[in-house]
Amino acid sequence: MSKIVKGIEASPGIAIGKIFLYQENELVIDDKKKCDSDCEKERLLSGREKAKEQLLKIREKTAEKLGEDKAAIFDGHITLLEDEDLFDEVVELIEDEEICAEIALQKGIDDYCEMLANLEDEYLRERAADLRDIGKRWLYNVAGVEILDLGSLPPNTIIAAKDLTPSDTAQIDLQNVVAFITEIGGKTAHSSIMARSLELPAIVGTGNICSLVKSGDNVIVDALKGDIIINPTEEEIAKYQEKKEAFFAEKELLKQLKDKEAISKDGVKVGAWANIGSPKDIEGVLRNGAKGIGLYRTEFLFMNNDRFPTEDEQFEAYKIVAEKMEGKPVTIRTMDIGGDKSLPYMQLPKEENPFLGWRAIRVCLDRPEILKTQFRALLRASAFGYIKIMLPMIMDITEIRRARAILEECKEELRAVGAKFDENIALGIMVETPAVAFRARSFAEEVDFFSIGTNDLTQYTLAVDRGNENISHLYNTYNPTVLEAIRMAIKGAHEAGITISMCGEFAGDENATAILFGMGLDAFSMSAISVPRIKKNIMALDKAKCESLVEEVMAQKTPDEVLAIVKKFNKENLK
Repeated sequence: MSKIVKGIEASPGIAIGKIFLYQENELVIDDKKKCDSDCEKERLLSGREKAKEQLLKIREKTAEKLGEDKAAIFDGHITLLEDEDLFDEVVELIEDEEICAEIALQKGIDDYCEMLANLEDEYLRERAADLRDIGKRWLYNVAGVEILDLGSLPPNTIIAAKDLTPSDTAQIDLQNVVAFITEIGGKTAHSSIMARSLELPAIVGTGNICSLVKSGDNVIVDALKGDIIINPTEEEIAKYQEKKEAFFAEKELLKQLKDKEAISKDGVKVGAWANIGSPKDIEGVLRNGAKGIGLYRTEFLFMNNDRFPTEDEQFEAYKIVAEKMEGKPVTIRTMDIGGDKSLPYMQLPKEENPFLGWRAIRVCLDRPEILKTQFRALLRASAFGYIKIMLPMIMDITEIRRARAILEECKEELRAVGAKFDENIALGIMVETPAVAFRARSFAEEVDFFSIGTNDLTQYTLAVDRGNENISHLYNTYNPTVLEAIRMAIKGAHEAGITISMCGEFAGDENATAILFGMGLDAFSMSAISVPRIKKNIMALDKAKCESLVEEVMAQKTPDEVLAIVKKFNKENLK
């Protein structure tokens, strides 16, 4: 008899296949024998070099498959692997206690991670989780134990695991793996984001799936509803085979929307844009019919370097994108370093709460030479397409004015040497702090456009660390307070006569399209693969009906009440 397990739909699709229960090879260490210190230090170093080689290969494959923004995750992993403080601590243990490299390394990692994990700081807790993943790879290489390869599984495999790290997900062979399921995680986890980029059905946050299945079990993954059907009947398999075929048929139909604009039933046009991290991502943008770029994350240009990129290097990266988009809008965010993103060549201070600390525009205004170099490159590239400049992490109007003054200085310098650029280049800001949302009209009078970053706006508004498993269930953009902040931002923008887009994950959430359209959002910017479906939704909607939906939704008091109304509306209107 079949059994149904519920989880969170992380990446849409239907899959039918056999389970591969992903559990690591057992590592057995002899903790009794005395070891030669010089030999053990050599093994420790050799294991680290092997781990680094593996991560570099994984990074290269990820860049090819998913683009530089996803691949940059591994730059941070390699930086942690090369942490000399940890290495020196492990060497000291080997020498002082005459123990083997595996024991010393395990102890060093455990001590380091325990210390970080017990801190209240979100950034450091996340680094502890990363370090455990990296440390495990290092440890297995020291011990000579094989690391399971997810790139060589049989056809129609569905991976079940407690969790999948970015390196696990990046290795998945899409020819044979048809879906994955994890016990922990949410929609904004790295593995979920990568699954969407791979267009691989995925369900996360199931709680106990690994104790309910074994390798070889037949399973259906309905990542449209969040259902996992274990040992399905023949009738269920036939039913879901039809559902799967219908899903793929719809995907083919969505391809026909590639060259169409997102225009509602009553003639209201909105932007259907995509987010990118490097020029390599443009192919997916064009293939999926996005009519602009709502977010170009330039920090990956900085992170994939051993020094600050020069003006010419930045200019080339921006120019390529501007030219390929052929006059369509390209919104380029200035360097957003800090929080969970660091640079190996820039000494960022250790802070109790880096997400609320010295990051993004705060770094750039304190180090104006960084911003000037980027502004000059952006201005020069603006002669080759429609570039818009966007400032992150704004919370004070003074920050906008200081940045604009620097931009004007750069214009003067370029005029002096006869360089061509767009004299009227647009300067906008991210709406990701409650400070901007609550006084949106005042901020809108200072800039040319807004773009809502829902990931940060949600966690700042709700005071919820979305990376903390204990409270991640509280992170919900459908919370009426967050929706109110979004509505206030849209209202303030329009009152001041500027446009407003959204470039957070929420823009690509199919359930949210009608609410955001009803609130008056001018453009949706999302992962490129989500663009066709959001276009289809817009084409099925009527603005007046969506405005009525917004009034009904905003009268609710809980996220569950909001979602119940939204899903009922969508069922009736999004055929």
